[in-house]
Amino acid sequence: MFKAYLNEDIRIIKIFGNDAAEYLNNIISNNIDQASSSTSLYSCLLTPQGKFLADFFITCFDGGFFLLTHSKFCEDLINGLNFYKLRSKVNIEDISSSYRYYFMPNAEIESIFNTTNPNLGQTTQSSQSYAFIDPRFAKLGIHVVSKNRSIDGNKLEVIEDDCLDHFLANGILNMYLIEDLSKFYPLENNLHLLNAVDFKKGCYVGQELTARMKLRNKIPRTILPFILNLKNNETIDTKEILENETVVGEIIFQKNQYVFGHITFRKLSGPLSLDMHFSLNGHELEINHQNWLTF
Repeated sequence: MFKAYLNEDIRIIKIFGNDAAEYLNNIISNNIDQASSSTSLYSCLLTPQGKFLADFFITCFDGGFFLLTHSKFCEDLINGLNFYKLRSKVNIEDISSSYRYYFMPNAEIESIFNTTNPNLGQTTQSSQSYAFIDPRFAKLGIHVVSKNRSIDGNKLEVIEDDCLDHFLANGILNMYLIEDLSKFYPLENNLHLLNAVDFKKGCYVGQELTARMKLRNKIPRTILPFILNLKNNETIDTKEILENETVVGEIIFQKNQYVFGHITFRKLSGPLSLDMHFSLNGHELEINHQNWLTF
């Protein structure tokens, strides 16, 4: 029996029909040709202006594509999918009532996938469920979608928890935690570093600006994960983040010691590095560096 965390904030959308693959590939940021019954993807739907609309995981299952998204984005995602449907032979259904979503942090990957060298997004399926290694980076854990609270015949010991601290500790600020998404381009929250964007595929909605920002190195800001060490229940009365004595950004999310700051590159004293000294209201901010970060 495996321990799994039930998260009822995740909605499940099924897309199927003769044109489903071509239709999806024309609108999402990743390459649907890489999705299969053995490989799951992480991707986004953007606005024509390249702003974020929704993010989701994609798996080929039960004769279609299953998209897992947070409830905050579900309505906008379904509306966006329907908007671009046009005359495509595609069906779009919210099937959240038929399945449940579970997450297994620090899971025994070898036990479930029978390998000591798993691939990102590696997927295993049975008739009523599937599980996949997080496509962003394997250390995060395993996602499970199931009708019968099991995977590969193994029943799940279910605990209700969104595992938020687990993601924050690994430097992941899930998009639903950002209050005003209209201020952010997807690349500012490192989605290109987390395998949500395929820069080699053809056009998709929002592709022009997204590609230009990346290829011309014109990403103006980034969201950085920090660790804030506070003692004796101290409180912080400012959102301004300083590098040395210069304000270079602001807090956009904080939970206990986990702080995520929106940092403007041009305000930094040089290229982003671990040697930079960041602070918040006189308290040192340590970059919560992860292997997927590129500095």
